Amino acid sequence: MTDIGKYKKDIDDLIRLVRCTLEIDAAVFDTQSRIVACTDEYLHQKGNTVHAPSIEEVIANGNVVVNKPGHMNSCAGCRFIGNCPAKIEILKAIRYRSQDFGVMTFTCFTDEAHERMTGRLKAFVQALDIFSDWVAKLVIRKQEASTMDETRAMLKNIMESSEEGIMVTDPDGSVLRCNAGAGRLFSFCGLHTGNAYHILPAHVVDTALKPERLRDVRVETGNIRAFVSAKPVFVNDELKSVVFFIREDQGRAGKKSRPEAKTGRSAVMTHDLLGKCPEIMKLKKNITRFSKSSSTVLITGETGTGKGLVARLIHEKSPRAGKPFIAVNCASIPETLFESELFGYEEGAFTGAKKGGKKGRFDLARGGTIFLDEIGEMPLHMQVKLLSVLQDHSFQRVGGVDMISADARVIAATNQDPEAMIMEKKFRPDLFYRLNVIPMSLPPLRERQGDLEILAHFFLKDACMRSGRSIERISESVMAAFRAHDWPGNIRELQNVIEYSVNVEETDTITESSLPEYFSARVRVKKVPRDIRAGALAAEMDIILSCLDRHGHDVKGKIRAAGELGISLRTLYRKLEKLST
Repeated sequence: MTDIGKYKKDIDDLIRLVRCTLEIDAAVFDTQSRIVACTDEYLHQKGNTVHAPSIEEVIANGNVVVNKPGHMNSCAGCRFIGNCPAKIEILKAIRYRSQDFGVMTFTCFTDEAHERMTGRLKAFVQALDIFSDWVAKLVIRKQEASTMDETRAMLKNIMESSEEGIMVTDPDGSVLRCNAGAGRLFSFCGLHTGNAYHILPAHVVDTALKPERLRDVRVETGNIRAFVSAKPVFVNDELKSVVFFIREDQGRAGKKSRPEAKTGRSAVMTHDLLGKCPEIMKLKKNITRFSKSSSTVLITGETGTGKGLVARLIHEKSPRAGKPFIAVNCASIPETLFESELFGYEEGAFTGAKKGGKKGRFDLARGGTIFLDEIGEMPLHMQVKLLSVLQDHSFQRVGGVDMISADARVIAATNQDPEAMIMEKKFRPDLFYRLNVIPMSLPPLRERQGDLEILAHFFLKDACMRSGRSIERISESVMAAFRAHDWPGNIRELQNVIEYSVNVEETDTITESSLPEYFSARVRVKKVPRDIRAGALAAEMDIILSCLDRHGHDVKGKIRAAGELGISLRTLYRKLEKLST
């Protein structure tokens, strides 16, 4: 049985409202015939006790109109029988779905009020219906809130008892709750006010919010490697939330967590941009200089040179550092979904659209930075829309009519030659010029010979920390092989080679025997006698020049020649540079 006396304060407010608006007196009783709240005049005229049989009659019948108080059958035994101060009473059971909470009454103690109530009796009965229903719903809401508080407390205790990270989001990915384990892993992401897209790779979040159940998907984000599982929560067939379970990849038994993970600092802030060669020193200076701006940035460089790292560094060193950094890989988004992924959509925009619509990446990046990686893979029709956003600083969701402010700095990156793409009509020149306000070019690893040792030893230390190994050195013969290699995969390839070797090496020094087979095979090719290699190089150059003679030495000719030779335009330029030196 519900004690509505617990909600006296709220019911008192309602009684005052009745008095002020209807200019009559009122009271609320619980099922035990105790007064919960009443007007001052009611308390003065009738006291703080009530005739219980009268309340029981109302609860039994639902509602009662007492035209002659003190002279009704139910008045038998009441202390006011035959001499009731009330002129008329309307009583209504406070009930919700067959559950009784008490009784509410409208009454009056003057002839003038009696005349007014009897003259508009139907209206007062309707008003009493409304107010009694309001009390019933108030009690239900309070009960549900109390139950919800208990559920939240229980949920919190369950979540905190788990050693793995647990994060609960709404259907759009906004974080609703997380436990201490998730906070330790991802505190640098502004977890409690952020979005899952700020924390986990976009393809993982997309799958979880579709919603599809995930189980032990291995992810790497910032300096954290973890296994992520996700389970959708439905209520009446409607997706209400998604629970992510995040278990850090501890590698071998006994491995200690990385210091960066404990402090919550990202890999970006930990090792910044490694290297001391002139190109990298200039790049560091430009990152610091341009991070203070809101102008668009276009980062170019071969695959694996660290374009994503530079983009994040610009963000982390900017005034927007405390806001979201949203990375979008344009090569991974199906063409038909591009617009809705970037700009979101309204409810009912298309078949299968989520109830309530969905926020796009520009929405999620509000106040922060959106990083458009592989921008060269963006379809031409989307290039037009992106250009409009950059010019007008606003966008429309799919199926929407309202313009939404695009408060996000745009940084784009590509491993292709934008000017060559323009010549091939695969990239709009107006978008290129709009993105290329601040151009940044990253040098390939083969042009950073002086940084090879710095990077190799950093990746060695990092791989050992994650795998629990204690390898301290890299042999000179391995470093010589590193210096001889042209690193087509750049820094990412170097990191992978080191990680492989750490897993294979059985001593405290990386030796040639622990290098990947593909790498060793390339090194062996380079050990062919100089005169044979020189002859092969000359023959290769003859083929390239002959191809250019046929197609032309201008940009269009070089594009066609590169296609015929089966190499990238950037590789062709690099080979021609060697020819001229």
